[in-house]
Amino acid sequence: MNSNILTLIISFFIIVLVQVFLFNNMFIFGFINPMIYLLFLVVYRFDDDQTLFILLSFVLGFCIDFLSQSGGAHTISSLTIGFLRPLLIKYSFGVNSEAPSSFQNDLRRRNKYFFLALLILIHHLLYFTIVYFNWSATFLILKNTIITSVFSLILIALISRFYKKLNDT
Repeated sequence: MNSNILTLIISFFIIVLVQVFLFNNMFIFGFINPMIYLLFLVVYRFDDDQTLFILLSFVLGFCIDFLSQSGGAHTISSLTIGFLRPLLIKYSFGVNSEAPSSFQNDLRRRNKYFFLALLILIHHLLYFTIVYFNWSATFLILKNTIITSVFSLILIALISRFYKKLNDT
């Protein structure tokens, strides 16, 4: 078995388990629940198979929903990010510039953090919109999106600095 595939499978299961058993039970200030499972969607290599990535995005969201006993909001949000990720990469790193092969290998910090913030904001906005799904909860959706995005962004940025590079060939 290819070591890259093995690393991908191991990191997938570790991220799912850490999210479900640690971060889903952590409520900062009583209502902030950081979603670090997006780290998998960030560190997946940019030049790898996009079809596999969309499938893994679906499976990731489904596993989080199944183990958290939630109603499918993680699946829809993760799958949407799976489809939007190539556009977010082009928008963040520029259409004319050479896109990096992975998130860890790029030296342009501003572009990396812009990509990370954009990905997290879109995911969280979609997630909380699906969870609340009510016009009267618009303020609550925006408040939870912004505050949870900030904490998720900080945690994912810190973890990604120490995260072992995937496919470091």
